[in-house]
Amino acid sequence: MKKSLLQFIIVSLTTFLFFPMEANDLDYQKYQTIKEMISNPHHQEEVEIYQERIRKVTDTPLPYLIKIVQSKDSFVFIRARAIQLLELYQNPTSGSALEKTIEDTHENTHLRKLAIRTYSKFSKIDTNRQSKFIKQFESDRELGPIVKNKQKFNRNSKHNPSDKQKLNQLNHK
Repeated sequence: MKKSLLQFIIVSLTTFLFFPMEANDLDYQKYQTIKEMISNPHHQEEVEIYQERIRKVTDTPLPYLIKIVQSKDSFVFIRARAIQLLELYQNPTSGSALEKTIEDTHENTHLRKLAIRTYSKFSKIDTNRQSKFIKQFESDRELGPIVKNKQKFNRNSKHNPSDKQKLNQLNHK
């Protein structure tokens, strides 16, 4: 009896050490539901509609969207839609996920370009840091044209106050 109890304790401790359970593990069912929601290739809906649907599944969609973006086994269009949805959740975590996607030279070029476009729209992060980060890809053969176009657009455009107000409303829902 004591021997089997001791074996159980040793196995339990070993399992815990090698496979620690994290408190913030994602709910697989919620992940699959969100992934299915954004995976319909026939419906190109407004990001606000996706946000509303996803909010019915979870109050904290950001970790799920980031996991979809980083999931190499998902189709590119699903990951692209998740990247676009990150614009609704502007914070250092989503910014970091986009930066990783942009920096990953083994990543799909379309996704890297889309990540730059989305990251460029972030208004709630340090714009100086954002500009420096994006500027480092100016000479990149694939990303350079997008970076130069974004810089040109940012210099020529004046921020529309109603656009900023709409973005703030979306972030505070």
